[in-house]
Parts: sequence; C-alpha cells; structure tokens
Amino acid sequence: MSGLLNEHVKPSTGRPEPPRNQRGRGGASPQGATPEEIQANHDLYRELMDRFTVLAETCARFSAEVYRRSGTPIESDVEGTVQRNLSIAHTVFSSWSLEILAVIYLNKAIRLHDLRGAIHTISARTLATKLRQLERAGLVQREDSEKEPTETRYYLTHKGLMITRLGEPVFLYLRLADGWRAAMGEDAEARAPHEVPVPSPVSQV
Repeated sequence: MSGLLNEHVKPSTGRPEPPRNQRGRGGASPQGATPEEIQANHDLYRELMDRFTVLAETCARFSAEVYRRSGTPIESDVEGTVQRNLSIAHTVFSSWSLEILAVIYLNKAIRLHDLRGAIHTISARTLATKLRQLERAGLVQREDSEKEPTETRYYLTHKGLMITRLGEPVFLYLRLADGWRAAMGEDAEARAPHEVPVPSPVSQV
C-alpha cells in the first residue's frame, strides 16, 4: 500500500475481511496457493478497501460542498431533498434501467438486437418502452441507419455516461466486499450468475 494512502486512511475496524474462499493469484485455490500468494492477495484486498474508503469520504465532502454552494443544504429541506432524489432514483434504478445502461456503457454503442440478447429475459416490448423512457430522461440516444433499420445503435448521452461512471465504483465495492476479485484469464462461464452477460464490443461485431 502506498505511503500516500497510509497518510490519509486509518485502519478501519469495520472493514470486511478478505473472504477465505477467495482465489489466489493466477487462479490458484487457497489450498494450492503459497503463503506469499495468499498474503499478497489479502494485502491487495485491504489496499483496495482502504482506497474505497478514501473515495467515499471524498464523495461525501464533494456532495456537502455542492449542497452548500448551491444554497440548498439538506437540513433546510429534508423532505424536499428526499422526494427529488427518489424521483431521480425511480427513473435510473427502475426495473431494467440499470441493466440497459450497464450493457450500453460496456459496449459504448450497441444494436437493439444485441442489447436484447445481452439481457436475455427482457421482452422486446419492455425493452422498447424502457429505451424510450431513458431517451426522454436524457440518458440514452439512438442513431438510426438510413440503409438498414436493424443497424440502429444506442449510445449513452453525456448525462448517461456520467451516471454510469459515477455508479461503477459502487458496484465494484459491493463485489469486492462480497468476495469478488477478477482473475486474469478467468473463463466467461465462471462469472457470477447475477452478472449481466454482454456481447462483444460493437467494433468487433
């Protein structure tokens, strides 16, 4: 762990411990890993958790500054702040919205057919409805093909890209806290069942 990080972060007694069933470096199981590999794996886990602590504290200070400089401190209108936040959450975090945003974000641009194939369980009608809602919310934009309707592609707007970039660390933290650590060369079939599979990037389609 870097000295700079140690200067700003004190060891957290409430930090989740590295999971005991976590793979060692190179995909080796704890039983087959050397003590050095296991220790390195745990050190990496703790370093990342400390860096997430720094990130969370930075975000909290940033949010407080935005409230202060905009002249709308939470304390002055708690109920109004809650209602505004819930209204936004109902759009961004409603059923299928996160899945759609995540798949488009990871692919940068994607055709409708590929988008539906990536999510699997969503119906064509529901997908079309959700895409229209996300377009109205200014999170997704479409680019129609004059020659071939099936080549219509969906992109994230700047607003949609900002949301996904800000939200990605949240999911990385939750995965890390639950014992996830990506292994280089890990087979795609070994992915956790709750992860949304995505097709190849559009540039490779």
